[in-house]
Amino acid sequence: MSAALSPKPTQSSSTTAGLSPSSSMSDAVTSSPERSYYYLSSHAATVLPRYRYHGEDLSLLYKYVLSPLAGGVVDRIPMWVAPNVITLGGLALMALSYGVIWACCPGLYEGNEHVVSNLNGESRGGVPSQIFLLNGIAMLLYQTLDNMDGKQARRTGSSSPLGLLFDHGCDAVNSILGSGNWICAMGLYPGPIDGNSSVVSQLFGGEAILAALLILCPMIAFYVSTWEQYFTGKLVLPPFNGPSEGLVLGASLSFLSWYKGVMFWHETGIADGLFAWCDMGEMLKGRVRNLDLIVLSSVLALCQEVALKATFVIRKHGIGTIKSLIPHALLVVSSIVLIAYDDTLLVRSPRTVMHLIAGLFVEQTTQLMLDHMVEEEFSVTKRFSLYPLVALAAVMVGFDGHVSKFMSAQAFDAFLLAYTTGLWVYLAFKIRVLIYEICDVLGIWCFDIVTPYERRLRYENVDNNDGITRTESSVDIMISTVKVDLRGKKVV
Repeated sequence: MSAALSPKPTQSSSTTAGLSPSSSMSDAVTSSPERSYYYLSSHAATVLPRYRYHGEDLSLLYKYVLSPLAGGVVDRIPMWVAPNVITLGGLALMALSYGVIWACCPGLYEGNEHVVSNLNGESRGGVPSQIFLLNGIAMLLYQTLDNMDGKQARRTGSSSPLGLLFDHGCDAVNSILGSGNWICAMGLYPGPIDGNSSVVSQLFGGEAILAALLILCPMIAFYVSTWEQYFTGKLVLPPFNGPSEGLVLGASLSFLSWYKGVMFWHETGIADGLFAWCDMGEMLKGRVRNLDLIVLSSVLALCQEVALKATFVIRKHGIGTIKSLIPHALLVVSSIVLIAYDDTLLVRSPRTVMHLIAGLFVEQTTQLMLDHMVEEEFSVTKRFSLYPLVALAAVMVGFDGHVSKFMSAQAFDAFLLAYTTGLWVYLAFKIRVLIYEICDVLGIWCFDIVTPYERRLRYENVDNNDGITRTESSVDIMISTVKVDLRGKKVV
């Protein structure tokens, strides 16, 4: 499950074939006067239309079940529906599930009856089990829609680099939605617990670190996969991978929480049976919970995936490739430092911390993918939004985790909230502007494959008679990558 939200290959991406514009669009884009953009350099604007995506999914589950299912459904989708609309629809379903679970479990642990009873003095706690049924269904629908968008793009001839980046960005955002819902489904209390006998919890340093691992493991796998693609130009998913088997297992986890209850994950029956045959079985009996097995499997799967991918990339492209891992390594280390040194942070402000980590992850991952697409170097030093988190972690280490020495816990939480809010406002601006710029370069709309794209260019002419510079309105360029009538029949 650590790679449950890793990037998808060509077959399941809305940009599976890269950009496949008509010749008229290509000519219009390349022959138009040079335009300046805020995020796209002139080199990027030139290279982007030529980008082609390469990748494959070796999963048998994908080949024999998920892909045929998505193909059967997409054949019933009208031809005028843009692939990015399908992608966004899947993310909206996950956001809906996340919002419902957030309302019921604002602190992540409300499904844990024992913790709620101890904290509030109530005889029982718990939340409606149906919210986890909703999450399981939402995950499977998200997976299906995620597999459909690429098929719709090929079906309508609307594949583009914008679709790849949009799909990649939605997957990055979905990482925190899935992780947050999984933590709630297992009723993991992200803070210190008296009398905690879990061996795994003691091994990693407490329940808060277990929660942090469930948040960070999918992100690390996702980033490393993008990093591999950045250098190799191709993404090959192994026979067992996150987008296919990982999401199915994640949905199964939610279904178990609905059927068996959240407290099922705090039982030890599975581990007791697994370890009964070994010499340590008696010592571990009752000390390895079902949720501990989930965390352990996530960490071990992540270590294997990172080791294999890093070894392959470094051997082929040199040790210098590690430089591009630095921003993400700083994000992971800084996050763990904050949570480890302040073990009540995720109890006081769980959603703020999760959304902060997610925002920084989305910024890094989407920029790395964009730089891969436009053949530019990924700047390690320009990850300015990461600097405050690294500084906070350094201060934490310097003060040995005693936040009260330089600010109160309330002030610290308020700073994190302001930091997170500012980060997502910045990301909203960047995403909006970047989508506009890519649409303008490619001559397409993001959510419309029917309406021709109208580009109005303006340039300056100098009147040689009086030397006065005048700005004149130039040419309207009408570009349409796909011609479709509203009856759902493609026009060639």
